[in-house]
Formats: sequence, C-alpha cells, structure tokens
Amino acid sequence: MLEIFLCCAVFGIISGAISGLLGIGGGIVIVPFIAWLLSNNGMPADTIMQTAIATSLATIIITSLSSILAQQRRRAIKWPIVKILTPGFAIGAWLGADLAHFLSSDLLAIIFGMFLLLNGLNMVIGLKTTSHRQLPSTLPLGITGGLMGGLSTLIGIGGGTLTVPYMIWHNVPVKNAIALGSACGLPIALFGALSFLVIGSQADTLPVGNIGYINLPAFFGISCTSLFSATLGVHMSHKIPTSALKKIFSVILIAVGLNMLIS
Repeated sequence: MLEIFLCCAVFGIISGAISGLLGIGGGIVIVPFIAWLLSNNGMPADTIMQTAIATSLATIIITSLSSILAQQRRRAIKWPIVKILTPGFAIGAWLGADLAHFLSSDLLAIIFGMFLLLNGLNMVIGLKTTSHRQLPSTLPLGITGGLMGGLSTLIGIGGGTLTVPYMIWHNVPVKNAIALGSACGLPIALFGALSFLVIGSQADTLPVGNIGYINLPAFFGISCTSLFSATLGVHMSHKIPTSALKKIFSVILIAVGLNMLIS
C-alpha cells in the first residue's frame, strides 16, 4: 500500500502538470497509470479497470474544486446551465458506474483504449468545434447531461472532454464553455465516485486498500500532489509554447491506447 501511495504521489505531480499545461482532463492519464500500477502489484485482474476508473473520478473531485474556485473568481461559470445538467449527471453517473460494475475489466480496457486513440488522433489533427445552434430547452439539456454523465463515469473522466465541445457547438463563448467544463466535472466525479463506492462493495474480490472500487492509497497519493502541480502547469502554459507538446502527448495517448487494446 505504501508503494502505491508513493508511486501515485510522484505521478500526481506529472498528471497535474500535464493537465494544467495542456488543458486536458486528468482522467486520461490517471486511469491507465493506476491500471498499470495495480496490475504490477498483484491486484485482482477482474476489477483493475473498475478500480482505476473509480479512483480517477475520486481524484477529480479534489482537482475540480480548485478549478471551480478559480473560474468563479472570474465569474465565468453559468450556474443556471450547471443546475439543469446536474440531475442528469447524477442519474447518468449512477447508471455508468452500474454498467462498469457488470462489464468485464478487459472490455472496459478496450473502451478506454478506443477513447485514448480518438483523443490522440483529435490532438494530432487539431479538430475545432464551431458554433452551430443555441442550447436546447431544459428537458433535452437534462437528457444530454445524463448521457455525458454516464459516458464520463464509464471511462473515469471529469466530463470536460465532452462538455466543452458541446457548449461551444451551441454558441456558448469559449471562456464560459471551459468554465462550465470545470464546474460540470465536480457533480460527474462526485456522483460517479459515490456510485462506484457503493456498487463496488458488492464485488467479490477487490484490491487491498479499497473502499468499494476506490483505492485509497492511489487516491491520496495523486490528490496530495496533483492539486498543486496543476497550478504550476497552468503557469507554464503561459510561458512556453504547447503546440509541440500536444503533438508529442498525442503520440503517447495513441501508444497507450493501442497497448490497452492489444494487451
């Protein structure tokens, strides 16, 4: 358990810096790392991906709070939109965690591997979301929240990867879309992690140090360092060009995604 905590504390510095520097969700790098770490520490193979996804969501609760405070100081968060989306996030997160509980760890690895491949290719190509229409009314927007919450919970991300392009596509200004991505990450991660905690208690075999599907040594290790290194990453993003770094990171995402699919 101490080894997992120390490894995750070191990795938390890296993941937080990457998140702040490149503006990506931490779950993209946290999930494959925890899966690799647990598999190399003799943890039960049939629940490794569930544990990696749940632990990633738990760490996002901590890091999203910092982002929300920073965005709120700039008054960039449109809270009425968050209020409409949150019930959908809650329902979708619970269903996503429930689905992940019943899927095999191998299938979850395939789903996440495909997600990494798509994100890596998107970073290489540099696709941009353009404004298209206005936000839908309350009911359709709430249903959309359910879909985004379910998918985000299934793969262990905070939701910004889905929320930000969706908002920009519906004519929400970019700075407000990014702020909404930060604000929406909290309810998705909170309800998702809680769902994994409750549902995981039904699993027959769990890694040592788990509460439900959340691995506490990994959670505390990443949380205690990524929160501060993310701020450093944001500062660095204003000092150095990130376009080349994004290209390099996209290659890493593609390589990790392929490895998860093959293995």
